[in-house]
Amino acid sequence: MANTYTAKIRKKSNGDVIEIASGGYINVLSGGAIKLAGTSISLVAAPVAGIAAGYKVARGTATLDGSNPTPVATGLTTIVAAVVTQKSAVTPGDDPSAFTVDYTGSDGTLNIYAWKNTGGTDPTLVASTNNAATVDWVAIGT
Repeated sequence: MANTYTAKIRKKSNGDVIEIASGGYINVLSGGAIKLAGTSISLVAAPVAGIAAGYKVARGTATLDGSNPTPVATGLTTIVAAVVTQKSAVTPGDDPSAFTVDYTGSDGTLNIYAWKNTGGTDPTLVASTNNAATVDWVAIGT
């Protein structure tokens, strides 16, 4: 019976190229290094463009609890910016119809406020008591 194994790491072009196929990887063991032209390089992920050094990005999904605001623990110590949007594949209705956020504390809590229309022809917003809508959020902080 013929061997049907296909190597995931191969030398190509007379040994001038190493090719790594899907599912293959390079594992640098303790004490090993990766070098480029003889200089060690670090393979640490680059910071997100536009975010100052020391800041982190946290994100998640939350279900409104009807309390308005719905508090969300972000894992951050402080928050300097945040955004929230309803997670839904259908057209949003009147409740909730808008979202705002507050993050004035120093405990990393993101307070998500949901708002609803008072009526079909009155665009005035009042606090939503919806306890089932799902939202996605992103927060930047330390």
